[in-house]
Amino acid sequence: MNHRHRGHANKVYLPSNARYNQYLLAEFKITDELIARFNQTSNNDKLKPWLGFYQSLSEVFFNQCEQADIENVHLIANDKLPRVRYSEELRCWQTPQQMLVFYNPAYHQSYKSHFDSSIRAKKVSLLFLATGEDIRINAAKYHAKVAKLLTQLLAQLGVDSQAVRLRDHQHLTYNLFARHKGVEGTHSHTLRLIKNRYQSCDVNLPEQNDTMSYVVASLPITRTLLKRVAVDFDDNYPYAKLYQMLSAACLEAAAKYKLTNGAFIADGSTPIIRNSSNTPEQCSGELTMLGFDPQQPKNNFIVRSQDDQLADYAQIIFAASNTNIEANGYGRFVESIDKALRSMAKTLSLVPERDEITVRFHQHLAYHLD
Repeated sequence: MNHRHRGHANKVYLPSNARYNQYLLAEFKITDELIARFNQTSNNDKLKPWLGFYQSLSEVFFNQCEQADIENVHLIANDKLPRVRYSEELRCWQTPQQMLVFYNPAYHQSYKSHFDSSIRAKKVSLLFLATGEDIRINAAKYHAKVAKLLTQLLAQLGVDSQAVRLRDHQHLTYNLFARHKGVEGTHSHTLRLIKNRYQSCDVNLPEQNDTMSYVVASLPITRTLLKRVAVDFDDNYPYAKLYQMLSAACLEAAAKYKLTNGAFIADGSTPIIRNSSNTPEQCSGELTMLGFDPQQPKNNFIVRSQDDQLADYAQIIFAASNTNIEANGYGRFVESIDKALRSMAKTLSLVPERDEITVRFHQHLAYHLD
């Protein structure tokens, strides 16, 4: 990655195949009052007592989306955490705790609902996936369109908008070694705060909003890395030395470039990052909850591994604090991460033509719809 200064402190130059994703998520509780709005008398199947409710709710939601010209949405009523990633194939599948949606924003369209008709879920999650070629350029316009639709939908459903939180998630993803794998050219990306980008497009956000920016780098744990340490399969913790080697290289590189807020996760769990000053680090099944406070960072690097299990990959999180934002942008922050990851890769003797580190820059925004 190249980085240029002098008036372009927030601009970075990433591989030409770097890609954007944007999705918005709104959630509200399933109350007796909401259920009462839909006629359940026609549903006599005792094995699927909630089928009619979910189908009717989905129909109302999809009709509103069609009128608003929003092309890719999911209604999720299974109390699972929605997660969105890029894929050339449109795919949806579930784990015990997660609802995974993979899509290509350039051409995928979908109206789909996910529920268990035998169970009354605690909440409904409405997932809006941005589509088209210019996701980041049109992000503010898409956000405003979704917010307007939600206001109308919640009024129709009789749901109190003050109880509904709208979350705007945006990703910029690239391969650290793209150039070594034959990807030619770079594109410039201006990395500013979401609220500043939206204001420049005449989309104003509520004063009370939470923002969070961070980077997640995924390092596959290859056989080559395994062979660099002596794995003793008779030991109760055969992979302890492997994780010590990887985390030491990570912490050394992070310290070198003054990246003091983050985590090294190699226990097979999915890290969930939150803007929080008091959320303790906690692991719940598939998920590891991590709280970082951009205003008052703890300058702490968390290390988690499961030394008796071989993870598919290590995930390295760098959380941005307010001090990382110069002129309301993230250019220098992302540049420092890029350098740190390359330093770590050199320490681990990775081969750029063969090995891979996927870097994903996250920007999150959340506020109550009232």
